[in-house]
Amino acid sequence: MTTQVVEIPGYVAGTWSIDPVHSTVGFTIRHMMVSKVRGRFGAVDGTLVTGTDPLDSSVTASIDLASIDTGNAQRDEHVR
Repeated sequence: MTTQVVEIPGYVAGTWSIDPVHSTVGFTIRHMMVSKVRGRFGAVDGTLVTGTDPLDSSVTASIDLASIDTGNAQRDEHVR
């Protein structure tokens, strides 16, 4: 069996930090099966490593769960 190498235009191997200004970690959950509650986490950090072979790439992320924001301070405190 022969493996075919496919080149991806613009692909660059390297290491990058996740930019929290241009990144969002969000979620949507159902509340009592009636409405949806949307939220996000404000403190996100991570690294993206792209290998010479794309299959050798990885992502490592860290999310501060205390930075939850659902737009309702009382609910946020309850979740914390």
